[in-house]
Amino acid sequence: MSPEQALAMAQAATDTAKAATEAKAAAEAAKTAKAPSASDTESVAEAASSSDAESVPEAASSSDTVEIRVRARPHVAGAAKRAEPVRGDAARGGAGGGRDESDEITVNVRRPGGPFPPRGGPASPAEPVARPRYAERRERPGALGAAVLRVGDIPIKAVYGIGALIATVAIVILIFALFSEDKPGDPVRVDPAQAGGPAVPSAPAKPTPPPIAVPPAPAAKAMTVFPGTGTPIAAYVLDRAAGITYVQYGAPWAKTSKPPFSAAQKVGSAKRPQALIASGPVPLAVPKAPTTYDGYRKLAVKAAKWTLRYQPAGSKFTWTVSQRARYNLGWVLGYKVGYVQGGKKHSSQAYVFVVSAPAKKKPAMLFATVTDAREALYHDLNMLFWTARAG
Repeated sequence: MSPEQALAMAQAATDTAKAATEAKAAAEAAKTAKAPSASDTESVAEAASSSDAESVPEAASSSDTVEIRVRARPHVAGAAKRAEPVRGDAARGGAGGGRDESDEITVNVRRPGGPFPPRGGPASPAEPVARPRYAERRERPGALGAAVLRVGDIPIKAVYGIGALIATVAIVILIFALFSEDKPGDPVRVDPAQAGGPAVPSAPAKPTPPPIAVPPAPAAKAMTVFPGTGTPIAAYVLDRAAGITYVQYGAPWAKTSKPPFSAAQKVGSAKRPQALIASGPVPLAVPKAPTTYDGYRKLAVKAAKWTLRYQPAGSKFTWTVSQRARYNLGWVLGYKVGYVQGGKKHSSQAYVFVVSAPAKKKPAMLFATVTDAREALYHDLNMLFWTARAG
């Protein structure tokens, strides 16, 4: 017989002992002539759980009859004590339990057929429930939880220092945001005369020289041949950008760079006025290249006016040459400008040569100017235009 079946049989014996206990109590009441009240009778449920009543199965076997002994204490008036199951030697009737053995009842209970189901017996100890793995993962602190736990380890002085730094930065940013659009007002000019002080005499403004007036170009005017031998020829200039070739003089002429020209040579410093020879494509808008000499004469007039930027402002202009080019379709114009420099009158001779360059988008232009301070170089102007040609 299993322990559960023995426990169920003990419960059934307890129910049977109830009737015997009540019968014994009635017999005692008749002897002592005391009528027991309802509160003086112990209930079976209380006797089953009280420390004064104990029920212990004497023997549990596979036979049909089970012998059970029940021990009960005499009735104590005015108090209902709960029975307590007898354990150890007391359950076997021994004297080591320290119980009163004067009241003992032996009951034979027939075991009904079939297994005894557990009735109100003590529950078996609960097995530990396996905790799901996700619960363990929830209890593990994540990166955020670990960071929060570490924040608590920061000293309070460090926290105050960081807070003060953040507050300072926020205040500075707020100040710049509020006052960034503030601009100082325009200064107020006060006239000394209006302020009551003496008027300050203003410096006389320097007169702006008037622009150079250019009269209409003559239809024809022969070139003047200047006296002298001129500068020796050192080589020839091949200006591939303009499509023109001409002589390269030796000293005192020297090669130089003079944008927007593609080739140039000069004498002396770059201070205006200077002796200069330069070539390049016509620095003007030319929708279509001229096809007649008259067309090139008109284009040469425009080019001559453009070269006045290399002459002193306010100069007096005079045409000196107007004739066809010597070798190609083109036109040659010459002019003279007079000006005052250093309190003295000076002049410069200049030539403008415009020639057709069939392989180029624009005609080629050759410009030369020499000041009266270098009259010995005037003859270089003649030789220059005698040798210039498209190429």
